[in-house]
Amino acid sequence: MKLPVSWMRDFVDVTAEPPEVAKRLAACGFAVESLEGDVIDVEVTANRPDALSVYGLAREVAAAFGTVLK
Repeated sequence: MKLPVSWMRDFVDVTAEPPEVAKRLAACGFAVESLEGDVIDVEVTANRPDALSVYGLAREVAAAFGTVLK
């Protein structure tokens, strides 16, 4: 799934650059396939349908950075 970091920021206040966001998502168990500009391509496994949206991945980023989800 392609995650535009600018869209994700609508749901979570994270000021980190896209490479740091990708690194944290990878640490949470998501396979980061690529990073192009501010778009992170994340491989979502079949057992994580909650992460198949920008909001779902924003929830994971909020947890990874210890911040609140809007």
